[in-house]
Amino acid sequence: MRRFIRMELPPEPMINGKCVRKRLKNSVCDSCAQVCPVEAITLGSMSAAIDNQLCYQCGNCLFSCPVDAIDNIDPHERSYHNNRLVISHDGPLASIEELLVWHKQYQINGIEIAEPLVDKWLPVLAALNVKLKHLQEPVWQLVVTEAPEVDSGRRSLFFRQKLDENPLSKGQVRTGLNARKQFYPQDSWFQIELNAESCILCGACAKVCDEQAIKLENNQFIFDEKKCTGCMSCQVVCFPQSIDVKPFVAKDNQARTYHYYDGQCEKCRLSFLAWQPNERLCPICAQHKKQGWL
Repeated sequence: MRRFIRMELPPEPMINGKCVRKRLKNSVCDSCAQVCPVEAITLGSMSAAIDNQLCYQCGNCLFSCPVDAIDNIDPHERSYHNNRLVISHDGPLASIEELLVWHKQYQINGIEIAEPLVDKWLPVLAALNVKLKHLQEPVWQLVVTEAPEVDSGRRSLFFRQKLDENPLSKGQVRTGLNARKQFYPQDSWFQIELNAESCILCGACAKVCDEQAIKLENNQFIFDEKKCTGCMSCQVVCFPQSIDVKPFVAKDNQARTYHYYDGQCEKCRLSFLAWQPNERLCPICAQHKKQGWL
């Protein structure tokens, strides 16, 4: 009787429960879907999923997810030599976010590309260098090499010979925006804009921020954009729509501090936070008075 070898298929890629789409009903985070080249990610209210039939595990989503919610996808293994990435075959195109981690984790400062692949990689390299200039980091140099001639009949021997002549190191980089944040601790990638005129200091934004980029403590409203990963949860829970989160690269970003005061409403007698000292009405009673209900 013929025996069959039982093969276990690798686990399918998935989006786990840390995803802000699954935790916040009105979440607008779409970072993973924006960078997926094959539209394998579908997003809905309280849902996010990866279509295993479409996904070819390029890994772009790993470097854009603000909360590390992607499972069963590994970052692409790439070759490097003498502080340069070596691109000699047509593999998955790296994202700018991935290359920024290569820049710090492996001290990469250039890229060596075989001639037929230059046009494919050039836009990514140009966009990467724009960000590196904003961060006052050395830009990557481009080295173009000739495409190797491959004899298909002696392919295995050819590649063994090339490895012996010019051995290449292989590696993977750490994934997630938190990893990038650790490599660039003084720099920020997002801007948190506050409209103090409409903000009622309810504190919902600070409570929902997993990264503690927003804090209300000791009569100080603190925005530390270096910690922000752009999940936009604060923007979603702010019902006066006083917060707006936008991509923005800044070198040596300093935390912004707004001062507020403790108050007690003369109508409902509840304690509240106010932008001005000696404020007499809490935000709810102030709105009722404006509408003529008080």
